[in-house]
Amino acid sequence: MSKTQDPGLGERFLSESKRIINKDGSFNVRRVGSDTMIKSSYQFLRNTSWFIFILLVILTYFMVNALFALSYVLIGVENIRGLVPIDFWEDFLNAFYFSVQTFTTVGYGAMAPMGRATSMVAAVEALTGLLSFALATGLLYGRFSRPSAKLLFSEHALISPHKDHNALMFRVVNRRRNVLMELEAKVLVKLEEEEDGELKRKFYRLNLENDAIHFFPMNWTLVHPIGAGSPLLGLTSDDLKKKKAEVLILIKGFDDTFSQIVHARTSYTADEIYSGASFDRVFSTDKEGNVIVQVKDIHKYSERSLNEVEHLFEREK
Repeated sequence: MSKTQDPGLGERFLSESKRIINKDGSFNVRRVGSDTMIKSSYQFLRNTSWFIFILLVILTYFMVNALFALSYVLIGVENIRGLVPIDFWEDFLNAFYFSVQTFTTVGYGAMAPMGRATSMVAAVEALTGLLSFALATGLLYGRFSRPSAKLLFSEHALISPHKDHNALMFRVVNRRRNVLMELEAKVLVKLEEEEDGELKRKFYRLNLENDAIHFFPMNWTLVHPIGAGSPLLGLTSDDLKKKKAEVLILIKGFDDTFSQIVHARTSYTADEIYSGASFDRVFSTDKEGNVIVQVKDIHKYSERSLNEVEHLFEREK
């Protein structure tokens, strides 16, 4: 067993930290002093969730139109053909409808700007609308065209009987209908120890029985035998918790749809590693001979007794 070099996650800390990689693949690292949200707005809008993206588009649409509507009210709605001043809120609503028509360049014809000031504001709004829709279209295309892996990892990693020994196992399946090929996996384990008043992270490579597959139409169970040379050899479940163990996983593969490499990552903490169980089968064949993979069953497992091998994982009571 040999310690691997720091994979870029830091080794020495003065106090305990959260898990390194969240279940969704994000890192528990906050960079203070980096680019502001405005400078990184394009990356943020491309990477944020669809709910946040659509919500921001809708809010921006209404806020911009409300701002221009207020401008028309301040100038005077009598400068918009087809409108007669009534009261502030009624004028604001009518100006908002006119703003929407100008912003989207619809122009039904019932309302039109009159006077230099109103015409200048309308011209600026029309240009703003064109640029805004161009930007929104580009962001929308960028989000759809960005290749990304949508892999589903099992909720727990298991310590299971395997051949004459025991092994650490977890499995993964493609949640999308696209084709992934040439998958490769790298798995590390992080163990923490206190040295000279500091917490030192030590990273070890977990060798897999099969760290690459050519095709990925079904699920993939990744297996690390706990034998000679394994950093997990001799450690119990309590030892893993004391050492703040975390299994770090990086998987990359070729997306046939976009013809590009995609990545996925996750981790398992000591509390998410269950000892004394094996995964249930998730695939079967139908009457026509088609292989059916039950994606929702990837998390299911059954308890099994571990192989009685000295210095290996002990069954939790």
